[in-house]
Amino acid sequence: MNKILIVDDEMSIRESFSLILGEKYKVMLAASGEAALKHAAGEKIDLAYLDIRMPGLDGLQTLKRLKEIDPGLEVVMVTAVNDVQKAGEAIKYGARNYLIKPFDVAAILKMTDSILRRKSLLTEGENIQKETDKKQIKLIGQTEKIETIFKTVKKIAAKNLRVLILGEPGTEKKAVAELIHENSSRSDRPLLTLDLTDSMTPAEIKNALFGWEKGSTTADLKKTTGLLEEVRGGTLFINHAEYLPPGLLAAQPLEARQIAGGSVDLAERSKENFDYFSEVLLTLPPLRERISDLPLLINHFIELFSEEYGKEITGLAPEVEEIFSNYAWPGNTTELKAVLSLLVLKADSNQIKTADLPLDLLLKSPGSLGSEYFSIFENDYIRKVFAETGGDKERAAALLQMNPTLLESKI
Repeated sequence: MNKILIVDDEMSIRESFSLILGEKYKVMLAASGEAALKHAAGEKIDLAYLDIRMPGLDGLQTLKRLKEIDPGLEVVMVTAVNDVQKAGEAIKYGARNYLIKPFDVAAILKMTDSILRRKSLLTEGENIQKETDKKQIKLIGQTEKIETIFKTVKKIAAKNLRVLILGEPGTEKKAVAELIHENSSRSDRPLLTLDLTDSMTPAEIKNALFGWEKGSTTADLKKTTGLLEEVRGGTLFINHAEYLPPGLLAAQPLEARQIAGGSVDLAERSKENFDYFSEVLLTLPPLRERISDLPLLINHFIELFSEEYGKEITGLAPEVEEIFSNYAWPGNTTELKAVLSLLVLKADSNQIKTADLPLDLLLKSPGSLGSEYFSIFENDYIRKVFAETGGDKERAAALLQMNPTLLESKI
């Protein structure tokens, strides 16, 4: 049962909310901002109705503190007509909406149901996305460059050669590593992945690979197993190998097949590491260079996410297909996957239409796209920003992304 917190110094207001919402939700009451913070710190709350004017901590101060405790808490400000400007300010600090006194039962029930349904949908989507992310993106395609990758994998899978997979961010490096592993004699052994980042220290990377021991006596000695011990006999995939300390693996006897992924733009800077891995070198093309594979990838992801989200999406509208084909996809397959995940999740029909698309994708699409598409947005601010930038779609997108609450009509 969803938990709703009512924060108001007037007992009659608290009791009214309790009567309206108490049958369907678990309602908690607080007569002050301080009491509201204690509730939020003690248990998970889904939605709070928060009065603007209160003694002690006022509504805005309480809102800020509530958001510090739980950034995901939905808050609706309760205000009189003469405080609407303050309520609008509260939106900037994370409030979802505001409710003007006097209010009626239908308005409260409708707003509560709408906010909680939206929150539930997004939470479910985030959880499903986490599960879906565990599945590698399959290597899908029929273009000559992808067919060459398939053929090379078949030739080298059975050999214990180190492999370097280069490509732009978002290309299917992990999928190729998985394909090599599945076609090798090690397929019954584990395939483990180490995703390196530029914030990891050499010591942290070494510990992740080889494990570490802590403590000076037998009693307090603790050992953490490294990936190379866990993967023994299997395949280790090191992604973003440009961050690997040079020579770290070369000096060690290893009992696992080593595959590395790296950025094609950093090949020169990471020469020592890349040379070590590149007994076999595979270079993945960006999505924009294999655009004829786009329909296959789109169908794959729509089918995947339709199943995950319990939808029956049949595909893209023709005008959306054109937009997708003309878009550069700088994030490659990973970006395509993320966009389609969101579109399938939010789709309210069995076909994805132009009005469903993220605003920045529309703005960055070339050709005739641009101002005429703003007719699909019932938002004067968006149209105004576009006009003020002189039709510069990238500048408009940047300005709008700095003010995400103004895009609520698109959510």
